[in-house]
Parts: sequence; C-alpha cells; structure tokens
Amino acid sequence: MNAMKELWEHFNEIMRLYYIEALLGWDQQVNMPKGSVKGRAEQIALMRSLIHSRIKSDKTGKLIKDAEKLDGLSKIDLAMIREAKREYDQATKIPDELVSEIARTSSLGHIEWEKAREKSDFSIFKPYLEKIIKLRIEFAEKLDTGPTLYSTLLDLFEPGATYDWILKIFNGMKPKLVKIVDKLNSVSDKPNQSILKKNYDPEKQWQLSLDIIKKLNFDFNTGRQDKATHPFTTSLSSIDTRITTRIREDYLPDCLFSTIHECGHALYQMGFKEEIHETLLAEGCSMGIHESQSRMWENFVGRSKEFWTYWYPIFQNAFPENLKGYSMEDFHRSINVVEPSFIRVDADEVTYGLHVILRFELEKMIIEDNLQVDELPGLWNEKMEELLGIIPPNDREGVLQDVHWTSGFGYFPSYSLGNLYAAQIYKDILKTNPSLPQDYEKGEFSNLLNYLKENVHQYGKIYKAPDLIKKITGEDLNPDYFIKYVEDKYYPIYGI
Repeated sequence: MNAMKELWEHFNEIMRLYYIEALLGWDQQVNMPKGSVKGRAEQIALMRSLIHSRIKSDKTGKLIKDAEKLDGLSKIDLAMIREAKREYDQATKIPDELVSEIARTSSLGHIEWEKAREKSDFSIFKPYLEKIIKLRIEFAEKLDTGPTLYSTLLDLFEPGATYDWILKIFNGMKPKLVKIVDKLNSVSDKPNQSILKKNYDPEKQWQLSLDIIKKLNFDFNTGRQDKATHPFTTSLSSIDTRITTRIREDYLPDCLFSTIHECGHALYQMGFKEEIHETLLAEGCSMGIHESQSRMWENFVGRSKEFWTYWYPIFQNAFPENLKGYSMEDFHRSINVVEPSFIRVDADEVTYGLHVILRFELEKMIIEDNLQVDELPGLWNEKMEELLGIIPPNDREGVLQDVHWTSGFGYFPSYSLGNLYAAQIYKDILKTNPSLPQDYEKGEFSNLLNYLKENVHQYGKIYKAPDLIKKITGEDLNPDYFIKYVEDKYYPIYGI
C-alpha cells in the first residue's frame, strides 16, 4: 500500500471520530435531558482529545511527507494532502489539554447560554463566556497562522481570509447598505408584516416545512429534520445529514425560513461526489461558500415571488382564516420587509449585513483589544443604535441572541460573505439558466440543484473558496453583485 492510500485510510478513521462527536453534539441539542450536560461535556472532550491526538501523531506527519514525494497524483490527492497538512500543522501547535478544555467549556457554556437567553440574564452566561474567550485567545496565540490573533481565528472558518481583507469589504458595504435602508424607510407605502404575526398552528407549520424541503429535493432517506433552540445542520456521515428548525406560533417566518436555510446547507452536504465521502474533503470549502448555499435557497429562492406563486395557495389552504383577504402580492411584500430589527436570524437581506458587521467589530475588540465581558451588553446596544438606529430592550434580544461564541470566534463574517458569494453565483446561474424562476412557479427546483451540484457541491474542499468562485464566475469575489441584487429586488417591492 502506498503512502497516499494509507493517508486516505488514516483520515477516513479520523473523520468517523468527528462524526461520532457530531452525533453527541446533535443529541445534546435535540434530545438530551438538560441535567445530563456534565456527562456529555466529558464525552465530547474525550472525543475531541482522541481526534486531536490522531491528527498530530507521528504517523500523520510521516504519511503526509511520504505522500508529498509521490509522482502522478490526481487533483483530489493533492487537495487531500493540502487539507491533511493544514489539519496536522494546526494540531501539532495545540496541546491536548487545551483542546479538551475548549470542548468541555463549549458544551457547558451552550447549556448556560440557553438558560441565560431564556431568562434574559447575561450574568448567567458571563463566567462561561469569560473562560471561552480566554481559551480562544490562548488557542489563537499558539496557532499563530495569521497576521493578527483575530485573523488566525477567521482563517479557521474562511481559509486564507484576514481581518484586513474582510474589513475592506465590510467598510465598502456599510455605507451602501445604510443608504439603501434609509431610502426604503423613507417610502410611505411600506409592506405590512402583521399578516405574519398571527397565531399559526405549530403542527401545520412543521408539516409544511417538511413538504417544502421535500420539494427542494432534501433526501429523507439520508437526512432528517428535528427541532432545536438554535437551528443548525450537521452531518453524522456522508450519508447522514441532520437539520433542525424552531417554531414560533406567533411569527410564521421563523420556522419557514430557518428550515429552507438549513436545507440549503444540507443539500451541499448531500451533494459531495462519492469519491470524497468520509474524507477531509467532504465539507464546504469555506463557511462563506457554505453560507452562500443556505442564503441562496432561503432568500434568492424562498423569498421570491415565483416561489410563492406555487406555495401561497397551499399556505392559504392550511391557514384559511389567517390569510383570508390577503393576496399573494401582499404576502410576498410582507416577507420582504426591510427595517431595522433586533434579532439577526430574523433580519432582512439588507440589514442582515449590518448585524454581522456589529459582531465582527466586537469580536476584534474581544480578541485583540482586551474588551471586558462586563462591557459587552452595553457596547452591543451602542453599536445596534449606531448601525441600525435601535436599542435592544433586553439581553435576550441583544447580546444573548446568538449561540456561536460558545464554540468560538471568527464565524460571523462568513454569514455576510455568504450573501456576497450567493449573489455572484446566482447571477451566473441565471445567465445560463434564465428560465429558473419559471421552474419555481411550478414547484420545480431540480434544475437549480443540479447546477449547484455540478458547480459547487460535488467538489467539497477540492478547491479553495477564492479558486471556486473564480472557476464558477470568472472573477474574484465582488460585493457589487449583492448590492445590485438588493437594489433590483427591493426598490420595486417598495415602489421606488
């Protein structure tokens, strides 16, 4: 057996350990009794330690070196060596005990975040967040792969990205987004969201969410949907992808668009070519690219007029009293309201980027500028007022709304990058498939999915994100496509 084959098999086993850890995490958020968290935290810490030890082992290093000497390697083999080396180089810098402690603290912190969010009491989560920050700074110092500590953490989610690169993009977008929001808010005939805030039967919402993702070609033979406090997607193998949603009886879009969003992630996970199943390459090439898939399905498709040409009569049948007297046009406008709001996951496409910029700015201050945890709730509210013109009434709708800091820093920018990647890719899709919107009117989504499988999904991590976007569209990431998409979509909705 040559070194390349051994390297593949070595990481196949490591990936199965990752999947077992993912199963423990999925169960914690979906099924596990809350009182069992300490036991689960220790189990996850042990799994993380086992994975870390195998990646940083002498065997891994030798297999990588031996594989690099081989001639005639395929593009996939070279990508595998690249990703294995990245994992190995990172793992050899981080002590086993730090890996275990981060995993343990993250699990415990997740439960405390849920308690704090439920009671809108930041003090419950504060000690865990302080410890998480300390551990993440230590992690970044030891890893030291970027020009700054925060860049090192950003690189974990968006390989090759730096703080300066993202800052340049966000600084260019921020005034344009604010200008668009101001222009839309100056209109007197604004869309009315009251249609969405009636009492919608949770069981009917659940069933409709399943009906929708079935139409979107979610494979229930290799996937399932459940409920969780914060919607997420995870894979327990290359043929086992789980998504979750949440349901609010008094706000229809929560379940509806959370489900479509997570389905977008799942379709990516389900679309890898079989050749890379159960390997390091069976993952999105960056979180920004991954997010482009969920945002594309949620917003570019799920909030389009053509999508609701098909689905609105079905919803009218399910909720006849709630939707009585409202046209499809009324409903379409209601799900495309642009206005400042407190909760990121409920934010519209335009203000969403401002929510992400807020978190990006705070994370940099936390990691590099010694921002104290005590200052976070107040500074969060100040930045909300600065960027969105509103102040959260409580911590639940402010600093406690997101779970992500329990598992690390550097993730949030990928959400906004996902919008940019999505707009650029979708523009290219419509060039070659101009009739796709007419497909949506008939409840047909296979042509879009087939394009994405062929051009994005199948490759996993074979290409890096900058290479993939250039391969698809012929140019580097260009934020102007998203700004143009927003203007072209929302100005007509608002009668501008």
